[in-house]
Amino acid sequence: MITSEAAHRDFRLCAEALIDRPIVTATDDRPLLDRIRRHQPALQSTFGRLTGWRVQAHPEFARLVKTPARAEASHGLAWARGRTDYALLTWVLWYGEHTGGRRFTVSQIAEEIKLRSTGPGDPGLDWASRDQRLAARRVFRGLEELGVLRLQDGSVDEWADENGKRDALYSWGDAAWRLHVGIPASELERLAEGRPSSPSPAPPEGTDELRLYRTLLLNPALFRRDDPAAFRLLDAKESLARVIHNLKYLTNWELEVTPEYARVLRPPRSDDAVQTPIAVTSGLAHAVLCFCGLLRERQQAGRLVSAGSETFLIDESRIWQDLDELQKRFGAKWGKTMQQQKVSALADDVVAEMKAWGLMRDTDVPGQYLVLPTAGRLAAHYAGEAVSDDDAEDR
Repeated sequence: MITSEAAHRDFRLCAEALIDRPIVTATDDRPLLDRIRRHQPALQSTFGRLTGWRVQAHPEFARLVKTPARAEASHGLAWARGRTDYALLTWVLWYGEHTGGRRFTVSQIAEEIKLRSTGPGDPGLDWASRDQRLAARRVFRGLEELGVLRLQDGSVDEWADENGKRDALYSWGDAAWRLHVGIPASELERLAEGRPSSPSPAPPEGTDELRLYRTLLLNPALFRRDDPAAFRLLDAKESLARVIHNLKYLTNWELEVTPEYARVLRPPRSDDAVQTPIAVTSGLAHAVLCFCGLLRERQQAGRLVSAGSETFLIDESRIWQDLDELQKRFGAKWGKTMQQQKVSALADDVVAEMKAWGLMRDTDVPGQYLVLPTAGRLAAHYAGEAVSDDDAEDR
């Protein structure tokens, strides 16, 4: 137990960083890394007791090995934009093991990946495609941030844009050989057989209380419909008080509990604060918030198809119509690219972002989505617009 208030503030800062960041490296933040290493015993004790997670603290990096109660779209890497990014990430990590961790140039690994990814009836990756080169650039930058790769010379931007030296030299970082993911055997079998994944959430794992903390800390929200047994801990005053106490000991975050979901509320961002899980500075974020506001209006007017537990169903065609309307009204405020983007592509981006934010899910019906209760708490309002009392509370 930490008794000094100053030490406890330090401890909370470290805990929040470990929760919200995939990894903390010496290159990015040496003072924070030193703090985490100093508090590692207390951090491991608390995280181990509440979540069963393990804290790795090494001279060059630290990370919290976070195992979710169930895998969801919101657990993806922030910089990854689709399947190609994850496929390339896997190929790059494979290349590191295949070559024994030797230094490499982007052109070398690109040629090897193109060769290996080509198969019967599969043309493999095509580096003549600018989209695939940009995906590779995201992967290399992302692995640099994770401490997996170190740029030695050149620029991956020049390779992706086909100018300048058109190449970059990389070596492997300290974190490269310590990032492991436990994939269930059943999932590996599904992938090997080419079977699609189920849109329904996987059964939760661990004790009720373990799942509660894992979901609150790692997911946008804990929904009663997903895990009724874990959620019941928030119905009883004694266990609710214990959860609030433990969260306040670990972080500076508050707990919001509604009849159908619970979530942790992070304080407003400051210059030295950990990033909030929902970024609201991009044009795509504006589009998502505008769409959530429209859904909220429909919900209040009783014009959405209820799926129970404050969730609603919406079809892909309806999303297209709504975003077409919103793009015409507010596209100028989202930036030139999004203002001119095709509605079909805009809809794909908005749906993917809402899934990542924990606002929407797939259903068993193709082209149909489940809107979650958290979407009803978000909206965007621009200067000059009339704002209702309900909207003013949550914008």
